[in-house]
Amino acid sequence: MDDYDVFLNHRGPDVKGGFVAHLHDALHSAGLNPFLDKTSLVKGNPAFKSIDAALEVAKVHIAVVSRGYAESKHCLSELAAMMRSGKPVIPVLYNVEPAELRRVEKGPFAAAFKKHKSREPLETVQEWADALCKLAGITAFVFRLSDYKGDEAELKREVVDAVSSLLPLHGALLVQSQVFGFEEQVKICMDKVEAMSNATSLLGLVGMGGIGKSTLAKEIYNRCIHQRKYQAMSFLKIDHFTPSSMEVGSSLLSKLQEQLLWDLVRVPHGSPQSYSYWFEKLSKRGRVLIVLDGIQDKNIFETLILNTRSLAPGSCIIVTSRDHHLLKLTSRNSSFCLHEVTLLGCEDSQKLFNCYAFGHQDAPENFKPLASDVSKACGGLPLALKVVGSNLFGKISNEDRECIWPEAVEALKGDVDVRRALKWSYDCLSPVEKLMFVDIAYVFCGWSKDEAMKIWQSCKDCSSCCGNGTPHTSLRNLIDKSFLTLEKPNWSGGIMEMHGLLRDMGEDIGMVDGSHLWKGNATRIMAQDNNHTSNKVRAVNLTNTQDHKFAFDDFAKMGNLHFLILDGCNVSGNLEGVSKELRCLRWRHMPLTNAPSMLNLSNLTSLDFSYSTKLANVWAQSDPSLEACPNLLTLNLTNCTSITTLPDSIGRLSRLQELNLDYCENLQKLPSSIGQLTALTVLRLYRCISLEALPDTFTALSALLSLCMIECSSIPELPTTLGLMTGLRLIYMDLSTESQALAIAQLNALEIVWARECTDEAVDALDSSGALRNLHHLRDFYFVGCPSMTKLPETIGLLTTLENLFLRANQELWELPKSIGQLKLLTHLFLLDCRRLETLPDSLGALTSLRFLRIQECRSFTKLPTSIGQLSSLRWLWMEGCGELRSVPHTLRQLNALEMLQISDCGSLEGMGLLRALQGLRIWGCTSATELPGSCLVVVDSNFWSPTSIWDRKQYWPWPWPRCIVREVRVVEANDCGYLRYVKEDTESGRPILQRVHNLPCCNLTPAYKKRRTRDGVQEKALKKRRTRSFPTLDSGPLRVGCKFFLAMNFFICSKKRKKKKRRTRNGAQ
Repeated sequence: MDDYDVFLNHRGPDVKGGFVAHLHDALHSAGLNPFLDKTSLVKGNPAFKSIDAALEVAKVHIAVVSRGYAESKHCLSELAAMMRSGKPVIPVLYNVEPAELRRVEKGPFAAAFKKHKSREPLETVQEWADALCKLAGITAFVFRLSDYKGDEAELKREVVDAVSSLLPLHGALLVQSQVFGFEEQVKICMDKVEAMSNATSLLGLVGMGGIGKSTLAKEIYNRCIHQRKYQAMSFLKIDHFTPSSMEVGSSLLSKLQEQLLWDLVRVPHGSPQSYSYWFEKLSKRGRVLIVLDGIQDKNIFETLILNTRSLAPGSCIIVTSRDHHLLKLTSRNSSFCLHEVTLLGCEDSQKLFNCYAFGHQDAPENFKPLASDVSKACGGLPLALKVVGSNLFGKISNEDRECIWPEAVEALKGDVDVRRALKWSYDCLSPVEKLMFVDIAYVFCGWSKDEAMKIWQSCKDCSSCCGNGTPHTSLRNLIDKSFLTLEKPNWSGGIMEMHGLLRDMGEDIGMVDGSHLWKGNATRIMAQDNNHTSNKVRAVNLTNTQDHKFAFDDFAKMGNLHFLILDGCNVSGNLEGVSKELRCLRWRHMPLTNAPSMLNLSNLTSLDFSYSTKLANVWAQSDPSLEACPNLLTLNLTNCTSITTLPDSIGRLSRLQELNLDYCENLQKLPSSIGQLTALTVLRLYRCISLEALPDTFTALSALLSLCMIECSSIPELPTTLGLMTGLRLIYMDLSTESQALAIAQLNALEIVWARECTDEAVDALDSSGALRNLHHLRDFYFVGCPSMTKLPETIGLLTTLENLFLRANQELWELPKSIGQLKLLTHLFLLDCRRLETLPDSLGALTSLRFLRIQECRSFTKLPTSIGQLSSLRWLWMEGCGELRSVPHTLRQLNALEMLQISDCGSLEGMGLLRALQGLRIWGCTSATELPGSCLVVVDSNFWSPTSIWDRKQYWPWPWPRCIVREVRVVEANDCGYLRYVKEDTESGRPILQRVHNLPCCNLTPAYKKRRTRDGVQEKALKKRRTRSFPTLDSGPLRVGCKFFLAMNFFICSKKRKKKKRRTRNGAQ
């Protein structure tokens, strides 16, 4: 039996040949598998049996009710079965009003029901009438001329969208909201993959840059999620321009291999087994889908896909590239099909352009001819339409229409040239924006915004930089005009990313005007022009050009050189002759033992020698190099493992803000002159395992805000004057000795402490001295990886400003102090992997501000204190992996603010008396249960967190999770397994509704948190049941539910599912 997504219930003579047939095709095109009796029934198979089976397996039901619908007893019987199933039902009323479904004794259904009453059992007829009445209570698609203007196509699209929103999306990729013209290409590609499904197939998507290969690959990936055809899936974006791709050697390939193994078989990074070892095991994983987006080198494909025979039959590999020949070379040992991605048609091009130029699909009447001309000039290339449209956005005045738009048409007319369209958009930028665009394309793509911004800000008074005094504004304009995007916005302001075609254009612009030299072009131009007299050269990027040898004299006559990237290069000489305009020098993986002498670099702001493992001496003690860098802001020496000391002259870097010495494992001492770095705000010394001491002058770092000293195991004690560092806000360090503990307690401005390797000695020192009372501003205290610590400081209650207490991997910790109840501002208490912890003190109930309590993998934990009921602010209680949990106090029902309760893998729910405790709990919503089998319960009162985040074991605190709206909903009682999701508001009560929408196979004994969960954030339409209760609950996304007694639509219990066999007779009775 096929795994149908949708069951189409309808009366054939009314709608089969028209609307339903078209809807069936549209559902297919959307990557779904609908059941329509005309096309899905197999000749020779019993029709009723096949229909029953399709009803049973389909995830969503569509009831198309026409005026002759009630004349078919089979339609009515199917509808009754659909309503009993508890799955979502989407009503489509075709020339029928909702009120006519409620009163079948009148209106268009009256004659049919009068006939049914004379021929069928009365209880069957009443069930049919009840089913229609229930259907009327669901928000329906009503096809009227007034609503859809007779446009069935619009109705069809809305129904398809509603069905798609009801089906779970398993890690769907984010695709830009304005996508047009890909439906047919997706269908073609899906058909090609299906035709090759008996073996490992390879689908190549080829086309010019900016045509939408990545978008098409994402759409196909998301459709495959809908089909649930693959047991595991991975989407790898292979970017050759970000810093990761610029790393020397096999760094990029290693990262891609690690990501692929994590996606497919959850192999953690740093696994001792080789990549080939794990790849050979992929066949046992079942069918997998692997997408390699942006392949430009056959070696990358062969390094990732070691052997297609290692993949289970039916697996699929999708590769995108601009190179036809390359894709053919990768197709050995697998079924191969090539798809040429096509340009958008005129209509779709116009819609996409209008979205970016006007904010919606339709252009204003007086702009339509001009918009059409500009759209045609972009040649159907999505990237060009997007960029050009963005540059014309907001230009809608009469003057703009008469002046700017005709200029755009004139500039773009003639033969279609995508580069010309992008170049026109570039020409519309201001001089400073143009310069910044080319800088990003050559140098800063993949950098953090904050890091690049420091460098641009140093160019404020630079005449060659067009006097850019507003770099933040310039960057925002580039983003608004679609020249780049900011990824990972919470990471140092975001990571700057740019489409490959735009980077190519930027490279061309820089090469043509001679301002930016890139790799091969740079070496060629430098070889041809021995004088290098041009003052135009602003940036040189020679990353990974190890096959050439350079000398700094090659750059000596580049008087305007601002950015010099030499990662992995072999360059001789010193920088004495390099332009004083140099702002950024990055030379990672430097092959030298001694850093070159640097003189006259008065404008240098960023210096990066990281991963230079041969570098033993940054500078000689007598070298005046650092004196020549008075404006240096960032110095990165990460993983320079041969460095043993820093020069005394480092103290002359009076403006230095960040110094990174992470993984300098042979660094033995810091010079006393480091205390002269009065502008230093960030100092990182992570894993400087040979560092013996901090100099006495260390406390003179008056501006220091953040200090990391984790795993500096050779430092016996900290300076006794550490308390003089009154500006320090964040510290990461080991807390194993008395001196370390007392030193931290002196830092009364601390807001965050991350303590590692804490010992009872340190705890006793804090208690005996009462030193914690000095930390007047401490908000967050983390105890992570303290395997010998058995207790927390009894004086922890003195931390009156503490808001977050996080304990993880403290295996010997067996109790929390009673004084914890004094933390009146504590909002988050997380206890993870504290294996000896048995219970919490009764004083827990005094934590009146506590909102989140998580207890996970505390394997000795046996009970919660009865005082837990006094936590009047508790909104989130999560207990997981506490196998010894024996009882749950009845006071749990007093948690009136609780919005989410999760108990996973904690033994028998019945045995711990959970049912008794839940009776009366506000978010339980039903008190009629008599049995709670299984070991997993989740009760969700509101959509406070994304449901998928509940199952994400990589998350250890709730605040990064997406916030949602707390709303009152109507809850449906049922007794089967299913997905839960928010549905549209009840038009009568104005309250949202939840509905169980999908039957599951019998639940097994695997803890629910170990199962992969799905997420769907789209609003949907579904069923409203009678006899409901109202209370707050979840309002988006499905929760996967396995329950024997499904009491309310906002909780679930994993257990064995009762199977019910359904039988259909010819008259439709069950």
